[in-house]
Amino acid sequence: MNRVALLLLTLCLLLTGCATIRPDKPDLARLYESNSADAGQPPVILIHGLMGSTLVDSKTGKQFWPGSLGTLAFSTYNDLARMTSEADDGPHLVAGDLFTGIGGVDYYGALVDTLEHAARFHRGVPGQPVGNDRRRYYVLVYDWRKDNIEAVRKLHALIDQIRVDYRDPNLRVDIIAHSNGGLIADYYLRYGPTDVLDEPEFHPWTEGGQRVRRVVLLGTPLLGAVTSLERLLVGFRLAVRTIPVEVLATFATPFEALPHPLLNPVLDANGMAVDIDLYDPDVWRGRHWSVYSPEIEARVRASAKTPAEGERALAELQASFVRNLERAKRFQLALTPPFASDRVSVAMFGGDCALTEGHAVLQHGASGDFLAFHPGDVQKKVPGIHYDQMMLEPGDTLVTRSSQLARESDDPGKPRRAFNFFPHAQSFFLCESHDQLTTNVYFQDNLLYFLLSR
Repeated sequence: MNRVALLLLTLCLLLTGCATIRPDKPDLARLYESNSADAGQPPVILIHGLMGSTLVDSKTGKQFWPGSLGTLAFSTYNDLARMTSEADDGPHLVAGDLFTGIGGVDYYGALVDTLEHAARFHRGVPGQPVGNDRRRYYVLVYDWRKDNIEAVRKLHALIDQIRVDYRDPNLRVDIIAHSNGGLIADYYLRYGPTDVLDEPEFHPWTEGGQRVRRVVLLGTPLLGAVTSLERLLVGFRLAVRTIPVEVLATFATPFEALPHPLLNPVLDANGMAVDIDLYDPDVWRGRHWSVYSPEIEARVRASAKTPAEGERALAELQASFVRNLERAKRFQLALTPPFASDRVSVAMFGGDCALTEGHAVLQHGASGDFLAFHPGDVQKKVPGIHYDQMMLEPGDTLVTRSSQLARESDDPGKPRRAFNFFPHAQSFFLCESHDQLTTNVYFQDNLLYFLLSR
């Protein structure tokens, strides 16, 4: 072997040796092997986000969400609409099970796999007594179309049942809450199963710290999301289809994730805040937005069998819209007071590498006012205004970092108010999109460290 070949071989070996000490990802099973034997580890409850559970007909078992790949490609999901008086012969939808993934796209499957194989948890069945192997995780499966208070009550009942199954009336649980699930956990810690939204004052609950030990919030819109506002105006883009406004507006949850009532998410073309109350039905009605637009009103009327039924359906839809706005405003304001319990440790995780909708710009067109949600949609731009910087903020494509932190602004150069917040033990941000946060191995690593450490 000549000297040149020997030099190349030596260089190759050196480079290879350096490369071998850089693993592709952490070995979670090895990292938490010693923790996995801890019999005293509290049970974990996983709370999914919007659209995170299947929806099935309680009578026939037929799955309406997500359905097959063909359903994703071609359905308008009209069967998901929640009207106040559902037809007797229509589907009676209930939450089925956790929606782990479809078509090779994972949502909760990797997270469940980590809980089971790295942390050695087994999925618990409520009502089934726990024996000697007490490492259990449970899934709060709820109908994500309904008012979050219903899910809060299910969470309370689940914790009660877990205490019975563990034969421990003082048992505290840990919670992993993704997206809308974080709002459910937030409300529960403050008020328990009580619906305080119709009360003149919000009277806090004192038992949260007695029932919950640690909480993980993942991509939670604590100050809402401008994306929710956009969806209520133009529909929810899903794969190659769009869930239409008249279906989405029958769900309570998109309203409960609107931008916080104390924020000013709407700007004019100069970047100045517009005094507009997005929770006031007259704002929507007067501008012919959402379910008050002529196009959507015509679609609702046309979908009915008779003109009279069409008028009733439209009146019912618009009345439901008003109720959802009223309840959502109270829901958001209920999460604003300081959190009292110091027994609960909170960790916040999210994404902050994608420019995410943070403000909309009010435009005045020939057919009326409309909102621009992307810089390219602003029609009458003012010279010198940087619309990208004005309208977009670091986030996870759906929720801004400032909303995940419950801050008006996360820019150190801007004044900001800290809103509702309970103190958090740690925060960790990733370069990941909203619906893939659960699959990120670095999130899972820090999650296990937070949950399993003593």
